Amino acid sequence: MKLILNGLNGRYLRDLLEVAKDETARVDAAVAYATESELLFDWCWDNAIPLRYWGRFDDQVPVSIPVLEAFFARRSGRYTCQLVRKFHPKVIWWRGFGAYIGSANLTQSAWWNNVEAGVFLTEAEMSEEGHDRHLEIMFSEIDKHAAPLTSELMDLLRKRNSELSRRKKEQRSADDAFLNTTLVPHWDGLARVGRKTAKERERQEFLDEWASTLQTIRNIGAAISDKKVRPTWIGDDVPLGAQADQFLHAYYYNDVIGERGRSNYELLFAANRDDPDAAVTAAMEIWKKLPSSSHENRTLNTVAPMLRKAFSEGNLARLTEDEFVTALGGIHAASEYARRVRNLKVGLKDGPKYTIPEKVNALARHIYRAPERGGNPVLSTLDFILYGGSGAEVPHRLWDAMNDPKRRIELLGVSSLGEIVGWALPDVYPPRNGRTSKALRALGHDVRVHVD
Repeated sequence: MKLILNGLNGRYLRDLLEVAKDETARVDAAVAYATESELLFDWCWDNAIPLRYWGRFDDQVPVSIPVLEAFFARRSGRYTCQLVRKFHPKVIWWRGFGAYIGSANLTQSAWWNNVEAGVFLTEAEMSEEGHDRHLEIMFSEIDKHAAPLTSELMDLLRKRNSELSRRKKEQRSADDAFLNTTLVPHWDGLARVGRKTAKERERQEFLDEWASTLQTIRNIGAAISDKKVRPTWIGDDVPLGAQADQFLHAYYYNDVIGERGRSNYELLFAANRDDPDAAVTAAMEIWKKLPSSSHENRTLNTVAPMLRKAFSEGNLARLTEDEFVTALGGIHAASEYARRVRNLKVGLKDGPKYTIPEKVNALARHIYRAPERGGNPVLSTLDFILYGGSGAEVPHRLWDAMNDPKRRIELLGVSSLGEIVGWALPDVYPPRNGRTSKALRALGHDVRVHVD
């Protein structure tokens, strides 16, 4: 975490732009006031990084006309600007890199001269505490009440801006008439939503999105499991969900990342969103030619059976620490998270450079030994998720385990848990992790990317 205080501590928002480019897949910015394109927007445009921006709508035109016209002139699905009432956040999320949460608007004075206060959290730090999920919920909520830049709205804003420039004193009656426009949805904001109601809504949105995405994975599994398109080394007894997971794995690393080593899933989403089926069909041509020496062959025929046995109902409760270390090492999301997690967080000395297996080992032992630190036993929570009731209720228990302090497992997030569910119950639930979701988006499916 970094504290951003401008001249008070010598840390500026601009400093983040200098190091964010290579790790950023997309920028989501919810900043009420914006007067300058050069602070953030030009950086996205110059580096071909997709951008979604939400600004404030009120009678003072808080997003300047030049900024609005820059978005409007592009008319691009990769660079969108929407306006919202009851809106005052200052959040910039460089997806894959981290997020700034603070007081700074997108103005020269806020970025350089004002006394501003905010924090920057890396992607790993946000996922450790579940902040990334809450930001997802925030962006989803404001998007429901936002208006895109239409010609009519631009005309309205231009006229309003001209009026403000001409007059010194505000005319309240004219202001009220302006705010009564139907071009931007009327919304009372969240002030009347109680804590319990908000949590119930959050839970239902998670369950709806999870079910929808799992069905998308199942549909892909049904398509790519046909003998005509699947590699010869995949047997008839391999669960469809597992096949779909590894199809998405191969597509992600061969097509989405490729030789450049940078995840371009948002760019591919924009290209494939109109016809995801065609994108899947094209990817199948490469899938069926995948050689037996591939990583996917080892995963499906060696790692997957090991994981299914390790997390089976009869075996789970008896897993030793070493066996748990081996099992968690087979979870892709856990390995990815271990690569990013801070050394001190998992009991390693800061300074030395550790290999990924060494980081996974430390992460798994840290999780397993949670009761020694007063935390919850991981095997008990996993048993609750997988076998604590009917199979149909697994997603419900997954949500409960992530949000109940008595069950939540430190450093084991939704992406790793979703993958464990899939390998333990592959006949019912396909594995799902952050990489799965990125691959689905790259194929044109509008799914939420969950990361640990």
